[in-house]
Amino acid sequence: MDEIDGIFLCIDTQRNATSTIITCLYTGVDLPPHCAPMPRLPEPVTGMIFDDGFPLVLGRTHELNADVHDGAIMIGRSVSTLPYYIVGWSYRLFPPRGACEAEPNRGSAFNSCLAMSSVDTVDRVYLISKGGVFRFKKSTSEEVCR
Repeated sequence: MDEIDGIFLCIDTQRNATSTIITCLYTGVDLPPHCAPMPRLPEPVTGMIFDDGFPLVLGRTHELNADVHDGAIMIGRSVSTLPYYIVGWSYRLFPPRGACEAEPNRGSAFNSCLAMSSVDTVDRVYLISKGGVFRFKKSTSEEVCR
């Protein structure tokens, strides 16, 4: 388990167990292909560094607009030597078809995260749901445990 995994485990212990959270971490100047923003009013703030303070930022953002849980949080950096920043809230993910085999009985959120992890500029995708915390990386999935 690394520092990023720890942040998502912390979120899992603090969140409302009924909401699912998806985050997409990527490296590149532009957003990864296969995603689109879903407008939110009020629009949540972006540009904050992604660090161990993120669970608090997420909680405050949900207080501002509870609908941001519907969609992925985009967390990016321009090059791998820089830290990640919060780029956008509530993005629709539509990964390429056939990028990897869907896992049976896992549901659309899980399999969308798995497929999105195959996109070249995507470093990791996380899914926090009632089933646990999952990390997706290069078309593989792993449950993140303490």
